[in-house]
Amino acid sequence: MPLVDNHRISNSFLEINIDSIIHNYQLINNKVGNTECAAVLKADAYGMGASVVAKALDKVGCSTFFVATIDEGIELRACFSKNENQIAVLSGLLEGSEDIFYSNKLTPVLNDTEQIKKWAIYNKQKKISAPSILHIDTGMNRLGLTINELYDIIKNPTELKELHVEWIMSHLACGDQPRDIMNEKQLSVFLNAKKEFPNVKASLANSAGVFLGQSYHLDMVRPGIALYGSGSGSIPSKPLKQVIKLYSRILQIRTLSTGASVGYGASYRVSEATRVATVGLGYADGYLRSLSNCSWVFFNGLRLPVIGRISMDYITIDITQIASEKIKTGDFIEIIGDKFTLDDLATVANTVPHELLTRLGTRHHRIYRNTNNISK
Repeated sequence: MPLVDNHRISNSFLEINIDSIIHNYQLINNKVGNTECAAVLKADAYGMGASVVAKALDKVGCSTFFVATIDEGIELRACFSKNENQIAVLSGLLEGSEDIFYSNKLTPVLNDTEQIKKWAIYNKQKKISAPSILHIDTGMNRLGLTINELYDIIKNPTELKELHVEWIMSHLACGDQPRDIMNEKQLSVFLNAKKEFPNVKASLANSAGVFLGQSYHLDMVRPGIALYGSGSGSIPSKPLKQVIKLYSRILQIRTLSTGASVGYGASYRVSEATRVATVGLGYADGYLRSLSNCSWVFFNGLRLPVIGRISMDYITIDITQIASEKIKTGDFIEIIGDKFTLDDLATVANTVPHELLTRLGTRHHRIYRNTNNISK
Protein backbone atom coordinates (compact mmCIF):
# COMPACT_ATOMS: atom_id res chain seq x y z
CA MET A 1 0.00 0.00 0.00
CA PRO A 2 1.27 3.53 -0.69
CA LEU A 3 2.14 5.95 2.05
CA VAL A 4 -0.53 8.65 2.16
CA ASP A 5 0.83 12.18 1.91
CA ASN A 6 -1.46 14.12 4.26
CA HIS A 7 -0.60 17.34 2.48
CA ARG A 8 -1.71 16.05 -0.93
CA ILE A 9 -4.92 14.16 -0.43
CA SER A 10 -6.14 12.39 -3.56
CA ASN A 11 -8.69 9.76 -4.43
CA SER A 12 -6.02 7.67 -6.17
CA PHE A 13 -2.28 7.12 -6.29
CA LEU A 14 -0.26 5.97 -9.27
CA GLU A 15 3.16 4.57 -8.40
CA ILE A 16 5.68 4.56 -11.26
CA ASN A 17 8.91 2.66 -10.69
CA ILE A 18 11.63 4.26 -12.79
CA ASP A 19 14.15 1.55 -11.89
CA SER A 20 11.80 -1.01 -13.45
CA ILE A 21 11.75 0.99 -16.69
CA ILE A 22 15.55 1.08 -16.63
CA HIS A 23 15.63 -2.68 -15.97
CA ASN A 24 13.34 -3.31 -18.94
CA TYR A 25 15.42 -1.07 -21.19
CA GLN A 26 18.65 -2.78 -20.17
CA LEU A 27 17.10 -6.24 -20.61
CA ILE A 28 16.21 -5.36 -24.21
CA ASN A 29 19.52 -3.58 -24.78
CA ASN A 30 21.45 -6.65 -23.63
CA LYS A 31 19.32 -8.91 -25.82
CA VAL A 32 20.06 -7.01 -29.01
CA GLY A 33 23.80 -6.78 -28.40
CA ASN A 34 25.52 -4.30 -30.70
CA THR A 35 22.23 -3.09 -32.16
CA GLU A 36 21.22 0.35 -30.90
CA CYS A 37 18.26 0.38 -28.53
CA ALA A 38 16.10 3.50 -28.84
CA ALA A 39 13.07 4.33 -26.67
CA VAL A 40 9.56 5.29 -27.75
CA LEU A 41 8.26 8.10 -25.52
CA LYS A 42 5.17 9.13 -27.44
CA ALA A 43 1.98 10.09 -25.56
CA ASP A 44 4.03 11.38 -22.60
CA ALA A 45 5.96 8.09 -22.41
CA TYR A 46 2.69 6.13 -22.59
CA GLY A 47 1.41 8.26 -19.73
CA MET A 48 4.40 7.64 -17.46
CA GLY A 49 5.90 11.12 -17.79
CA ALA A 50 8.26 11.66 -20.73
CA SER A 51 10.56 14.11 -18.95
CA VAL A 52 11.22 11.73 -16.06
CA VAL A 53 11.60 8.64 -18.23
CA ALA A 54 13.84 10.38 -20.76
CA LYS A 55 16.25 11.69 -18.13
CA ALA A 56 16.49 8.26 -16.52
CA LEU A 57 17.12 6.45 -19.83
CA ASP A 58 19.62 9.10 -20.91
CA LYS A 59 21.65 8.32 -17.76
CA VAL A 60 21.95 4.66 -18.79
CA GLY A 61 23.00 5.41 -22.34
CA CYS A 62 19.85 5.73 -24.44
CA SER A 63 20.50 8.42 -27.03
CA THR A 64 17.62 8.10 -29.51
CA PHE A 65 13.99 8.78 -28.69
CA PHE A 66 10.82 8.56 -30.78
CA VAL A 67 7.73 10.70 -30.23
CA ALA A 68 4.51 11.03 -32.20
CA THR A 69 4.07 14.79 -32.66
CA ILE A 70 6.09 17.96 -33.04
CA ASP A 71 4.93 19.40 -29.72
CA GLU A 72 5.97 16.18 -27.96
CA GLY A 73 9.38 16.59 -29.59
CA ILE A 74 9.74 20.21 -28.47
CA GLU A 75 8.80 19.32 -24.89
CA LEU A 76 11.23 16.42 -24.86
CA ARG A 77 14.07 18.52 -26.27
CA ALA A 78 13.62 20.93 -23.35
CA CYS A 79 14.43 18.08 -20.94
CA PHE A 80 18.04 17.93 -22.01
CA SER A 81 20.70 20.53 -21.30
CA LYS A 82 22.63 19.40 -24.38
CA ASN A 83 21.41 18.66 -27.90
CA GLU A 84 23.24 15.35 -28.24
CA ASN A 85 20.14 13.13 -28.15
CA GLN A 86 18.29 12.40 -31.36
CA ILE A 87 14.54 12.97 -31.16
CA ALA A 88 12.55 11.63 -34.11
CA VAL A 89 8.95 12.66 -34.82
CA LEU A 90 6.90 9.80 -36.26
CA SER A 91 3.99 11.82 -37.69
CA GLY A 92 6.34 13.52 -40.10
CA LEU A 93 6.92 16.91 -41.62
CA LEU A 94 3.72 18.94 -41.39
CA GLU A 95 3.09 21.91 -43.69
CA GLY A 96 5.34 24.84 -42.75
CA SER A 97 7.10 23.02 -39.90
CA GLU A 98 10.61 22.90 -41.38
CA ASP A 99 12.02 25.72 -39.23
CA ILE A 100 10.48 24.21 -36.10
CA PHE A 101 12.18 20.90 -36.76
CA TYR A 102 15.54 22.48 -37.48
CA SER A 103 15.58 25.02 -34.63
CA ASN A 104 14.61 22.36 -32.08
CA LYS A 105 16.99 19.78 -33.56
CA LEU A 106 14.20 17.32 -34.24
CA THR A 107 14.48 14.62 -36.89
CA PRO A 108 11.47 14.26 -39.19
CA VAL A 109 10.27 10.81 -40.18
CA LEU A 110 9.44 11.41 -43.84
CA ASN A 111 6.28 9.51 -44.72
CA ASP A 112 5.47 10.53 -48.29
CA THR A 113 6.95 12.06 -51.42
CA GLU A 114 5.74 15.58 -50.61
CA GLN A 115 7.49 15.53 -47.23
CA ILE A 116 10.67 14.34 -48.93
CA LYS A 117 10.50 17.19 -51.46
CA LYS A 118 9.84 19.82 -48.79
CA TRP A 119 12.70 18.68 -46.55
CA ALA A 120 15.04 18.48 -49.55
CA ILE A 121 14.15 22.01 -50.67
CA TYR A 122 14.57 23.36 -47.14
CA ASN A 123 17.99 21.78 -46.76
CA LYS A 124 19.11 23.11 -50.13
CA GLN A 125 17.87 26.64 -49.42
CA LYS A 126 19.49 26.71 -45.97
CA LYS A 127 22.65 25.00 -47.27
CA ILE A 128 22.42 22.47 -44.46
CA SER A 129 22.35 18.70 -44.17
CA ALA A 130 19.84 18.08 -41.39
CA PRO A 131 19.12 14.39 -40.73
CA SER A 132 15.93 12.61 -41.66
CA ILE A 133 14.42 9.14 -41.41
CA LEU A 134 12.74 7.58 -44.42
CA HIS A 135 9.65 5.54 -43.52
CA ILE A 136 8.88 2.64 -45.85
CA ASP A 137 5.49 0.95 -45.58
CA THR A 138 6.03 -2.82 -45.82
CA GLY A 139 2.42 -3.85 -45.20
CA MET A 140 1.02 -1.86 -42.28
CA ASN A 141 -0.81 0.49 -44.69
CA ARG A 142 -0.79 3.35 -42.25
CA LEU A 143 2.08 5.81 -42.74
CA GLY A 144 5.13 5.63 -44.99
CA LEU A 145 6.10 5.36 -48.63
CA THR A 146 4.52 2.50 -50.52
CA ILE A 147 7.00 0.18 -52.21
CA ASN A 148 5.98 1.58 -55.62
CA GLU A 149 6.58 5.15 -54.40
CA LEU A 150 9.94 4.15 -52.99
CA TYR A 151 11.17 2.68 -56.28
CA ASP A 152 9.84 5.65 -58.24
CA ILE A 153 12.02 7.88 -56.05
CA ILE A 154 15.01 5.59 -56.45
CA LYS A 155 14.64 5.76 -60.26
CA ASN A 156 14.52 9.56 -60.09
CA PRO A 157 16.63 10.38 -57.00
CA THR A 158 16.71 14.18 -57.37
CA GLU A 159 15.25 14.87 -53.93
CA LEU A 160 17.18 12.05 -52.26
CA LYS A 161 20.45 13.65 -53.35
CA GLU A 162 19.58 16.72 -51.28
CA LEU A 163 18.73 14.69 -48.18
CA HIS A 164 20.77 13.39 -45.32
CA VAL A 165 18.86 10.14 -44.84
CA GLU A 166 20.30 8.83 -41.60
CA TRP A 167 17.89 5.92 -41.17
CA ILE A 168 15.27 3.97 -43.02
CA MET A 169 12.51 2.39 -40.97
CA SER A 170 9.34 0.36 -41.17
CA HIS A 171 6.84 -0.98 -38.64
CA LEU A 172 5.64 -4.52 -37.94
CA ALA A 173 1.89 -5.13 -38.04
CA CYS A 174 1.93 -8.51 -36.27
CA GLY A 175 5.07 -8.46 -34.15
CA ASP A 176 3.13 -9.61 -31.10
CA GLN A 177 2.00 -12.70 -33.03
CA PRO A 178 5.30 -14.56 -33.53
CA ARG A 179 3.91 -17.24 -35.83
CA ASP A 180 2.12 -14.88 -38.18
CA ILE A 181 3.62 -15.12 -41.67
CA MET A 182 3.15 -11.34 -42.00
CA ASN A 183 6.33 -10.82 -39.96
CA GLU A 184 8.53 -12.73 -42.42
CA LYS A 185 6.87 -11.03 -45.38
CA GLN A 186 7.51 -7.56 -43.97
CA LEU A 187 11.10 -8.43 -43.09
CA SER A 188 11.73 -9.68 -46.63
CA VAL A 189 10.22 -6.57 -48.22
CA PHE A 190 12.21 -4.30 -45.91
CA LEU A 191 15.52 -6.10 -46.51
CA ASN A 192 15.00 -5.77 -50.26
CA ALA A 193 14.37 -2.05 -49.84
CA LYS A 194 17.42 -1.77 -47.61
CA LYS A 195 19.63 -2.93 -50.50
CA GLU A 196 18.86 0.39 -52.19
CA PHE A 197 20.38 2.23 -49.22
CA PRO A 198 23.67 0.40 -48.58
CA ASN A 199 25.19 3.14 -46.41
CA VAL A 200 22.04 3.94 -44.39
CA LYS A 201 21.12 2.35 -41.06
CA ALA A 202 17.83 0.44 -40.78
CA SER A 203 15.20 -0.13 -38.09
CA LEU A 204 12.19 -2.45 -38.13
CA ALA A 205 11.54 -4.00 -34.70
CA ASN A 206 9.12 -2.57 -32.15
CA SER A 207 8.77 -4.07 -28.64
CA ALA A 208 7.45 -7.44 -29.79
CA GLY A 209 9.71 -7.44 -32.83
CA VAL A 210 12.74 -7.47 -30.55
CA PHE A 211 11.82 -11.00 -29.48
CA LEU A 212 11.22 -12.37 -32.99
CA GLY A 213 14.92 -13.03 -33.41
CA GLN A 214 18.19 -11.40 -34.39
CA SER A 215 17.25 -11.07 -38.05
CA TYR A 216 14.70 -8.41 -37.05
CA HIS A 217 17.13 -6.32 -34.97
CA LEU A 218 19.11 -4.74 -37.84
CA ASP A 219 20.78 -1.47 -36.72
CA MET A 220 18.18 -0.22 -34.22
CA VAL A 221 15.21 -1.52 -32.25
CA ARG A 222 12.44 0.78 -31.02
CA PRO A 223 10.80 -0.65 -27.87
CA GLY A 224 7.76 1.16 -26.52
CA ILE A 225 5.23 -0.76 -24.44
CA ALA A 226 7.87 -3.27 -23.25
CA LEU A 227 9.71 -0.48 -21.45
CA TYR A 228 6.61 0.08 -19.34
CA GLY A 229 6.26 -3.53 -18.23
CA SER A 230 3.88 -5.10 -20.71
CA GLY A 231 4.90 -8.53 -21.95
CA SER A 232 4.15 -10.54 -25.04
CA GLY A 233 3.65 -14.18 -25.87
CA SER A 234 6.98 -14.01 -27.69
CA ILE A 235 8.98 -12.87 -24.67
CA PRO A 236 10.93 -15.82 -23.19
CA SER A 237 12.45 -16.63 -19.79
CA LYS A 238 13.60 -13.36 -18.24
CA PRO A 239 10.48 -11.33 -17.59
CA LEU A 240 9.94 -7.63 -17.81
CA LYS A 241 9.39 -5.88 -14.51
CA GLN A 242 6.05 -4.29 -13.72
CA VAL A 243 6.32 -0.50 -13.75
CA ILE A 244 3.05 0.76 -12.28
CA LYS A 245 0.82 0.21 -9.30
CA LEU A 246 -2.50 1.97 -8.99
CA TYR A 247 -4.44 2.39 -5.76
CA SER A 248 -7.74 4.12 -5.10
CA ARG A 249 -9.47 5.22 -1.94
CA ILE A 250 -12.70 3.83 -0.47
CA LEU A 251 -15.10 6.76 -0.20
CA GLN A 252 -18.11 5.02 1.32
CA ILE A 253 -19.24 1.60 2.58
CA ARG A 254 -22.83 0.41 2.84
CA THR A 255 -24.79 -2.82 3.26
CA LEU A 256 -27.38 -3.72 0.62
CA SER A 257 -30.34 -5.98 1.20
CA THR A 258 -31.25 -8.88 -1.09
CA GLY A 259 -32.38 -7.71 -4.52
CA ALA A 260 -30.88 -4.20 -4.30
CA SER A 261 -29.28 -2.84 -7.46
CA VAL A 262 -25.91 -1.18 -7.91
CA GLY A 263 -24.98 1.69 -10.23
CA TYR A 264 -26.30 3.09 -13.50
CA GLY A 265 -28.80 0.95 -15.34
CA ALA A 266 -29.23 -1.30 -12.30
CA SER A 267 -27.03 -3.74 -14.21
CA TYR A 268 -26.10 -5.66 -11.07
CA ARG A 269 -28.44 -6.91 -8.34
CA VAL A 270 -27.24 -8.59 -5.16
CA SER A 271 -28.62 -12.06 -4.43
CA GLU A 272 -28.09 -11.73 -0.67
CA ALA A 273 -27.12 -9.11 1.90
CA THR A 274 -23.95 -7.56 0.50
CA ARG A 275 -21.44 -5.01 1.74
CA VAL A 276 -20.43 -2.65 -1.03
CA ALA A 277 -17.59 -0.11 -1.13
CA THR A 278 -17.59 2.88 -3.46
CA VAL A 279 -14.06 3.60 -4.71
CA GLY A 280 -12.86 6.92 -6.10
CA LEU A 281 -11.91 6.26 -9.70
CA GLY A 282 -13.85 5.73 -12.91
CA TYR A 283 -13.58 5.95 -16.65
CA ALA A 284 -12.41 9.58 -16.39
CA ASP A 285 -9.34 8.12 -14.65
CA GLY A 286 -8.73 5.48 -17.33
CA TYR A 287 -10.65 2.65 -15.70
CA LEU A 288 -12.58 1.61 -18.77
CA ARG A 289 -16.36 1.21 -18.83
CA SER A 290 -15.88 -2.21 -20.41
CA LEU A 291 -14.69 -3.43 -16.99
CA SER A 292 -18.21 -3.15 -15.60
CA ASN A 293 -19.33 -6.30 -13.77
CA CYS A 294 -16.33 -8.34 -14.92
CA SER A 295 -13.13 -7.15 -13.25
CA TRP A 296 -11.38 -7.51 -9.90
CA VAL A 297 -9.43 -5.44 -7.44
CA PHE A 298 -7.40 -6.48 -4.40
CA PHE A 299 -7.25 -5.60 -0.72
CA ASN A 300 -4.59 -7.18 1.50
CA GLY A 301 -4.23 -10.02 -0.99
CA LEU A 302 -7.96 -10.76 -1.27
CA ARG A 303 -9.59 -10.60 -4.70
CA LEU A 304 -12.76 -8.51 -4.75
CA PRO A 305 -15.22 -8.34 -7.66
CA VAL A 306 -16.13 -5.07 -9.35
CA ILE A 307 -19.91 -4.93 -9.44
CA GLY A 308 -22.22 -2.53 -11.25
CA ARG A 309 -21.49 -0.25 -14.15
CA ILE A 310 -18.28 1.82 -14.13
CA SER A 311 -19.20 5.50 -13.90
CA MET A 312 -17.12 8.59 -14.63
CA ASP A 313 -15.65 8.97 -11.14
CA TYR A 314 -16.49 5.81 -9.19
CA ILE A 315 -16.51 2.04 -9.16
CA THR A 316 -18.29 -0.22 -6.67
CA ILE A 317 -16.85 -3.44 -5.26
CA ASP A 318 -18.21 -6.31 -3.20
CA ILE A 319 -16.34 -6.45 0.12
CA THR A 320 -18.64 -8.92 1.88
CA GLN A 321 -15.85 -11.46 2.42
CA ILE A 322 -13.85 -8.98 4.54
CA ALA A 323 -14.80 -8.51 8.18
CA SER A 324 -16.16 -5.02 8.82
CA GLU A 325 -13.42 -4.22 11.33
CA LYS A 326 -10.73 -5.08 8.74
CA ILE A 327 -11.71 -2.49 6.13
CA LYS A 328 -12.94 1.09 6.42
CA THR A 329 -13.59 4.31 4.55
CA GLY A 330 -10.29 5.90 3.55
CA ASP A 331 -8.47 2.59 2.99
CA PHE A 332 -6.83 2.04 -0.39
CA ILE A 333 -7.76 -0.68 -2.86
CA GLU A 334 -5.14 -2.09 -5.24
CA ILE A 335 -6.40 -1.59 -8.79
CA ILE A 336 -3.21 -2.57 -10.67
CA GLY A 337 -0.29 -4.26 -8.96
CA ASP A 338 1.52 -7.53 -8.36
CA LYS A 339 -1.72 -9.48 -7.96
CA PHE A 340 -3.46 -8.02 -10.98
CA THR A 341 -1.06 -6.61 -13.55
CA LEU A 342 -1.54 -4.14 -16.37
CA ASP A 343 -1.65 -7.04 -18.83
CA ASP A 344 -4.25 -8.83 -16.67
CA LEU A 345 -6.47 -5.76 -16.66
CA ALA A 346 -6.07 -5.31 -20.42
CA THR A 347 -7.17 -8.90 -20.98
CA VAL A 348 -10.33 -8.42 -18.90
CA ALA A 349 -11.06 -5.10 -20.63
CA ASN A 350 -10.58 -6.73 -24.04
CA THR A 351 -8.06 -4.12 -25.08
CA VAL A 352 -4.30 -3.58 -25.27
CA PRO A 353 -2.18 -2.33 -22.34
CA HIS A 354 -1.18 0.65 -24.47
CA GLU A 355 -4.72 2.02 -24.24
CA LEU A 356 -4.93 1.55 -20.48
CA LEU A 357 -1.60 3.25 -19.81
CA THR A 358 -2.23 6.24 -22.03
CA ARG A 359 -5.70 6.80 -20.55
CA LEU A 360 -4.64 6.95 -16.91
CA GLY A 361 -4.88 10.73 -17.12
CA THR A 362 -3.82 13.39 -14.65
CA ARG A 363 -6.17 12.98 -11.67
CA HIS A 364 -4.05 10.31 -10.02
CA HIS A 365 -1.47 11.61 -7.58
CA ARG A 366 1.81 10.34 -9.02
CA ILE A 367 4.58 8.89 -6.92
CA TYR A 368 7.89 8.14 -8.67
CA ARG A 369 9.85 5.39 -6.95
CA ASN A 370 13.64 4.95 -7.10
CA THR A 371 14.22 7.91 -9.39
CA ASN A 372 17.69 8.85 -8.11
CA ASN A 373 16.52 12.42 -7.59
CA ILE A 374 15.08 12.68 -11.09
CA SER A 375 12.00 14.88 -10.84
CA LYS A 376 9.28 15.76 -13.27
